[in-house]
Amino acid sequence: MENRNSMNVSSTSPTMQSDWRESFLRTTLMLACAFGLVALISSYFSSELIYFVIYCVVYIIVVFITVLPVTYHVRAMTLIGLLIGLSISGLTETGLVGEARIFMLTAIAMASLLFSWRTGWYITIFAMVLYTIFGWLILGGLLTISNTTIDPGNLVLWITRALVLLLVAVLVVNAIRLTQTEFTKSEERSQSLLSDLQKERALQEDRIQERTELLDKRTNQLRAVADVGKSITSYRNLSELLQQTTRLINENFGYYHVGIFLLDERRQFAVLTAANSDGGKRMLERGHQLKIGETGIVGYVAESLKARIALDVGADAVFFNNPDLPATRSEMALPLVVGGQILGVLDVQSTEPNAFSEEDIATLQILAEQLAVAIQNANLFSDTEKALEASRLAYGEISREAWIKILRNRPNIGYIATTPGISEAKSDTVEPSIAKAIDTGDLILGNDGLTISVPIKIRGQSIGAIRLKKSDISEAWTQEETNLAVTLSDQLSSALESARLYQDSQKRAARESLVSDISARLSAVTQMDLIIRETVQELGETLGNASVTFQLLDPSNGHNPTEGRENGRGKAGA
Repeated sequence: MENRNSMNVSSTSPTMQSDWRESFLRTTLMLACAFGLVALISSYFSSELIYFVIYCVVYIIVVFITVLPVTYHVRAMTLIGLLIGLSISGLTETGLVGEARIFMLTAIAMASLLFSWRTGWYITIFAMVLYTIFGWLILGGLLTISNTTIDPGNLVLWITRALVLLLVAVLVVNAIRLTQTEFTKSEERSQSLLSDLQKERALQEDRIQERTELLDKRTNQLRAVADVGKSITSYRNLSELLQQTTRLINENFGYYHVGIFLLDERRQFAVLTAANSDGGKRMLERGHQLKIGETGIVGYVAESLKARIALDVGADAVFFNNPDLPATRSEMALPLVVGGQILGVLDVQSTEPNAFSEEDIATLQILAEQLAVAIQNANLFSDTEKALEASRLAYGEISREAWIKILRNRPNIGYIATTPGISEAKSDTVEPSIAKAIDTGDLILGNDGLTISVPIKIRGQSIGAIRLKKSDISEAWTQEETNLAVTLSDQLSSALESARLYQDSQKRAARESLVSDISARLSAVTQMDLIIRETVQELGETLGNASVTFQLLDPSNGHNPTEGRENGRGKAGA
């Protein structure tokens, strides 16, 4: 672009001069056509026929070069040649008295303007030679001017007028030279300034282009960060989250290798947990890990909590010695930090040299922070699931123990629904199908196809079963009817568990009420003997058949009671 601008600037000056000269020549020829016609009519009455014919020929030639599509040089040289020819014609007609000098000065000026001031000097020298030859011919009598009324003059007059012509020609050519020189310098300065402006413009355009490309890159990166961040928030399983993250970063950013390191429990090693490349997967199989603070930029970042870029040149070139990732030329490691605590390191590698910059750190650090939050959420979700599962197991164990106790106290609780009504089962034996349903925990279909036994399960423990039997004339159980029976069994299980919980809460409330009542009665008594006696009496009445003994021992006398009291079913000692 800069070379092109320089060529344009260097060619501007000749082009402008050529355009000006062509415009000036065209205007001059048009004026010559207009005023030449007036001069031609005037010469018809004042000049001889031969000169009038010459003037007519000259005018026709001027009209032709004005109208016809001829080149600039042909027009300019023809015009100058015609002016010189008119000057020679004037010399032969009137000598130095008439228009000969005017035509010659005009030819000199035109040559300087239309070509260069050097051409004007050439025409001036030619004019001096021409006037010397004509002066010698006319004064020597070898040539006679056609207008006999004009005195040809003498040598002094010819020399004087020739010198005047030379002086005027010199002034005209020098003035044109100075004007052209100053114009050229001014134009060169203008073109130099224009060239500088064009160079600055090209530089600004390059900078704008670079800035635009950089902004486009940042925009695409931020869009990719947003897409990846939005995608990884939907994963709750840590392993799946990390593996999908490496895949998404590879697809959206095009990095050669993406690896995620997590710190071990002792926080001594950064362990590779997920990777997308083939080399990374081989490293995963080997259990690849790096010593924190000692090995590679991953170890550096894990210790310093600061992102770092390594290139394949300079001091960092030592890091690129992994045989599993031989194509790596640039590497960037980003800390995965949440609440000031580092969880791991995001490691990305590229096959291009100088692939990463400080701006890339600022952009990808956003993704690293989102990934760190997602990892923390996944860990919290896993911990919550484990705690919930532990609570379920503990509650299930409590529930099973409660039902075992209930069934131990009342081993055969059963009811039979028949057409007349509902009655309690009196037999101590259990129907074989019901027993099988309780033992297996599965729905049992009788051999006749009309009987099904559905287990009643609470927290995976079978506490009973329902036996449903159709009449002999009925059809066998359909899948829909069986599903309905299973649903009813589940509802019954929930209702029984709710009833047990309600009974437990009632018993707990009764115990708390009892403790509260005893505490209130004891708080009203101030003597120690009465407090002990009241305590023993209340506990004895509450516990029924239980024996209550209360003693106070003196440690200095061993375990021998110093005093004892007994009240009804209770005994107190001190």
